[in-house]
Amino acid sequence: IHDVNQAFVPGARLLPRHAKGTADWGRPATEVEMQQDLPTLYVYDHCPYCVRARMIFGIKAMPHRLQFLLNDDVVTPTKLIGKKVLPILQQGDEAMGESLEIVRKIDAAGSDGQVALRPSANRQDIAEWQLSNQDLIRKLTRPRVAKAILPEFATRAARDTWARNHPLKDGTGFDACLEASPALLAELSLQLPNLAGMLDSDFSVNPGGLSYDDITLFPMLRTLTLVKGLDWPDRLQNYVNNLAEISDVPLFGSMAC
Repeated sequence: IHDVNQAFVPGARLLPRHAKGTADWGRPATEVEMQQDLPTLYVYDHCPYCVRARMIFGIKAMPHRLQFLLNDDVVTPTKLIGKKVLPILQQGDEAMGESLEIVRKIDAAGSDGQVALRPSANRQDIAEWQLSNQDLIRKLTRPRVAKAILPEFATRAARDTWARNHPLKDGTGFDACLEASPALLAELSLQLPNLAGMLDSDFSVNPGGLSYDDITLFPMLRTLTLVKGLDWPDRLQNYVNNLAEISDVPLFGSMAC
């Protein structure tokens, strides 16, 4: 799995989404930039629900401010929506949670009124695959999330808070899961081709383009890019790379372990 800094599209050459940066070192903000009232999206980098909300901003190429919170910051989200849960979208004096509601709101925004996402096709096959492999995926990903260098874990207290709140259902410790990685990797690698066969193309779950089924599938696959040694089928690897580019949500490959 490649970290996405520019497009990875088999058979085609696309320019990076942000080929030329505008935040040049040392320059002051322009008057236009100072007066922009952009929406702010509060997220954790590891959080699949937060990734859903980040995806639609990238897909729509909508300017916004991305704010990462420490995992033990209870005050900020409580002030915004009354409880500690992310993502949160703040626009002016209004704030809202619920990832798919944020996706719907941003997808409907814009002067042309056009939406980018097709409705979900209610893919029970994919839902069943995820459910049947859920415990296996958590044993591979949670110990690695707990070790990852992420903005929400910038302090020891924040990292410890996450680990304490995310034990595995059967009580297996993170260290034991890491020791069992070879067997876990082999087991999940056998399951990935089944999921790959459920995708319509390298660019979308369903025929006709991006849908809410991509919004709910990609975040789980992105988390799996923290896991070194998985045997990714070509279709699935291309899909993950392409969705990362399209949605402007980078992968974790450089931190994989």
